[in-house]
Amino acid sequence: MFVKLPRDVIVVTDMRPMLATLGLVTIIGATTVTGLPAKESAHRQPLAWCYVQEGPLELVQKVVGRRTGSLSLGRGTLAPVLKTESKAGRARAMLRLMDLETLHPVEGWVDSSKLEIFPLERFPSDAEVIHQASIEPPNGSTGWSGGVARWLVKQGDSAPALLCFVAAFGQPASRLVVFLPVGGKYVHGAWLEFPFADMKPGIVYGEVRDLLRDGNECLITHEPFRAGPATFGMNILIRRLEHGKFVLLWKAPLEWQNLGFFTSETQILQPPERNAGAPGTVTKGEVEFQPHRNAYMPVWKGTVEFFGPGQDKPIESLKVTKACPWIGNQFEPLR
Repeated sequence: MFVKLPRDVIVVTDMRPMLATLGLVTIIGATTVTGLPAKESAHRQPLAWCYVQEGPLELVQKVVGRRTGSLSLGRGTLAPVLKTESKAGRARAMLRLMDLETLHPVEGWVDSSKLEIFPLERFPSDAEVIHQASIEPPNGSTGWSGGVARWLVKQGDSAPALLCFVAAFGQPASRLVVFLPVGGKYVHGAWLEFPFADMKPGIVYGEVRDLLRDGNECLITHEPFRAGPATFGMNILIRRLEHGKFVLLWKAPLEWQNLGFFTSETQILQPPERNAGAPGTVTKGEVEFQPHRNAYMPVWKGTVEFFGPGQDKPIESLKVTKACPWIGNQFEPLR
């Protein structure tokens, strides 16, 4: 879930296939619609779950055999499978999941060689997630019609945690919920709430990586924000679970327009990364994860453009690169 193709590269994969030789059959559950007649699609029942071992993985949407677009699934995504098939020696699976940018259900095909299969009873259904999280339908609604996005996060020698992002238009906020394995089931734990920003939910893309190489994986998300009519953008955040609770390890902008007010004259601050998001600037960045000692550190590469009041072209432009190594309890802040 970006749900557009993500900007960050390098992927770390180490999960061993559990039921990989399940040969991939028909599978998936959640919501509905792209690529099949509505009646046929709506009646498909999930047969199993699939876990994205390697990402980003492209999900190709089609209508009547014609490609209509694609989404990008980050590593760690857990999704239901509708069916599988093999053509010309290539196996693929049809998945159904929620497009985090639009909150619409989407169906499409993926390369099944990058998937691991789990039995359906292994993880809670959408209805179970919503019930355990005590999420009520919007005011005046007779039912809850949102969607659930899932990621598996490895927790060392313990069974992986299940993170569920629950969102629906009409809700005051979307919610990221931890489900922890207890006695063979997944039980509701800590959560974070996110307000909608520009009609977008709090998270529009997520992936999982073992950035510290200790078996305790991190969740990396893209989260839109708005602080005023001319101040908005998109952040990338790194979190992980400690004792079942979310801990923020790093945050940086992928986009940040701050044109709500301006300084009296253009000032370029030092060190250069301090200019990201400064008044009168438009910042665009991307993040790569590079090996550093015993971890993978985020490296932010961005461009900061400086504007004056009423100007539609930048006065100056500054390119910035900042490596942010692990400093004991978090990654070094960008600014």
